[in-house]
Amino acid sequence: MKFSSRLTDVKPSATFKYAALAKKPGVIDLTVGRPDFDTAPVVKEAAKKALDEGKVHYTPGKGIPELRQRISEKLMKENGVKGVDADRVIVSGGGKQVLFEAFLALVDDGDTVAIPNPAWVSYADMVAYAGGNVQWLPTSAEKGFIPGEDFLSELENGDAKVVLVNSPSNPTGAVIPKKTLKQIADICARKDAWLISDEVYEVFTYGGDVYSPGSDYEKTLTVGAFSKWLSMTGWRLGWGASPKKELIDTMNLIQEMSLSCCTSFAQYGAVAAFTPEAREYAKKMRDTFKERRDHVMNLMKDLDGVVCDKPEGAFYVFPRFDGWDDLALADKLIEAGVGTVPGSPFGTRGAECIRISYGSANKEILTSAFDRIKKVINNE
Repeated sequence: MKFSSRLTDVKPSATFKYAALAKKPGVIDLTVGRPDFDTAPVVKEAAKKALDEGKVHYTPGKGIPELRQRISEKLMKENGVKGVDADRVIVSGGGKQVLFEAFLALVDDGDTVAIPNPAWVSYADMVAYAGGNVQWLPTSAEKGFIPGEDFLSELENGDAKVVLVNSPSNPTGAVIPKKTLKQIADICARKDAWLISDEVYEVFTYGGDVYSPGSDYEKTLTVGAFSKWLSMTGWRLGWGASPKKELIDTMNLIQEMSLSCCTSFAQYGAVAAFTPEAREYAKKMRDTFKERRDHVMNLMKDLDGVVCDKPEGAFYVFPRFDGWDDLALADKLIEAGVGTVPGSPFGTRGAECIRISYGSANKEILTSAFDRIKKVINNE
């Protein structure tokens, strides 16, 4: 049976595949990219209140004004992003939906989109669906997957219409320094390229710079989400903001033809994400993940041939095991009772790597998991 040719180069998600394999009895699941916290109580109560008040109908396509205003204020006051009033903000079905709409709005057949290598598995498939081509920009495990001179040179010499950065990074946890992000934005300005800054893991930054390139470059789309921030992955709420209102309006056109709008009472709940109670809850989550990150880094010291700088954000490590085929290693680890995600689906620079999430595993579980990983890696 023949289906649309638009899907020819779109591949099933590797993260979903290995998450399903990790559901086998006795397997410790380190595949999942979500926090193991409940949603912040203040957000849940606000959503319940909205339900009780009958806020269950359609909302404006871009999102309720109250929520867009809170997002606008956060971005301008805390992140320094310029010119993103509430009318230049769109609320959508998670950060993923925001990115999908952005690529459909910006990319024509044959256009080039520059993406770090490695990067989240869905970026390249979204570009393919939109008809574009990916220019992979190199990073390396030895340098903590931070963009360096080769990354900047290839970006400068390429023909990208859209450039995507993700800091903190999924899958690597890398936080791109402010100086480097400014260099990337400067290249975009010289080439009149769009810059998409995926900042969904912003709240989970444990050191280094926290910088939004939208504070300096006008043709930037800043992407965020409530999913990781306050453990709201199932609520499906994210946002995009840009000084370029034409981009937001075009994305909203796509949204109105597909999603219509986000769930009304979920949006009212998300307004409470900007309260002091919610921010304290997010800080508790961040402190917990930092402790787990440090614990994982100590556990990895016992593994033979591992290359892994300490990541400064998100809740992933992306170690490289020289000499291992990452797909075979992920399968072998499943057999040993640990679910991970192989690195090569994230890009060629992910070869010999695996992604390990500590978002949903406490330190005791992580210790048990690494005991099993050690037996495989060290051939014990």
